[in-house]
Amino acid sequence: MSMQSTANPTQSHDLTTRYILPFFLLTFALSWGLLFGMLLYPEAMLRIFGELSVTNPAYITATWAPGLVGIGLVLFATGFSGLKRYFGRLFDFRQPLAWWAFVLLGLPLVKMASAALNGTPLSGMLVFDPLGEVVMITAFMLFLGPVEEFGWRGVALPLMQRTMAPVWAGLIIGFVWAFWHIPAFFLDGTPHTAWSLTPFLIGVTSVGVVMAVVYNKTRGNLLFAVLIHWQLNIAFWPEAQPWENYLNLILAVVLVWIHRDVMLHGHKAETTVVPGH
Repeated sequence: MSMQSTANPTQSHDLTTRYILPFFLLTFALSWGLLFGMLLYPEAMLRIFGELSVTNPAYITATWAPGLVGIGLVLFATGFSGLKRYFGRLFDFRQPLAWWAFVLLGLPLVKMASAALNGTPLSGMLVFDPLGEVVMITAFMLFLGPVEEFGWRGVALPLMQRTMAPVWAGLIIGFVWAFWHIPAFFLDGTPHTAWSLTPFLIGVTSVGVVMAVVYNKTRGNLLFAVLIHWQLNIAFWPEAQPWENYLNLILAVVLVWIHRDVMLHGHKAETTVVPGH
């Protein structure tokens, strides 16, 4: 008697490039649908979800949209076994110490240098007051923005690097990532309302390129993408807008030049979304 496989015949071992467009469309539909709902129908959204803030369930869902869509596509394409392998990319700790130092120490120094250019005194380079609130916000931010990376760098970047050099994939995703934030600039209760849009677009696009460099030099490490995103929002660091945007642009250019052997040539790109067995 022949045995028939119970596996879904549409599932494969990894995502294909045909998932690039659905990822972007679904991400924007979910995020902007909720955010524009807050802008156009504030009273209805207030009744359903409560007062607008970064802890509002609708705002959190909109923020998590890239990650939720990315995880959903991985599950759809590769099943639960593929999703397990995908999450395994979070636990690749065997990376050169230089990259650990860059992510954990170098990026905070960029923040502090930016704050210094803003006129922040040396005594204000670390924020401790009120300590309990700073710790709580920092912990919360680990679970807010970084979830996006399960989509932007976890899915979109490796897929796009199958079609173009990493520098271009990083630049495009960085810009889309920055552009995706625009509705937040018009919502009361978000930190974006205090920032200038153009420098923000420059800075976030640049960070997208920086992430692409780190991603490709660390074998597609997803943990570093999460940690870099977290560094952007840690409450211990001083306010660094708008100078951090310009320093991040310089940092992106320098890193691409140093690692041009990888960033300018597609054959060295990391293109795997779901590792093999």
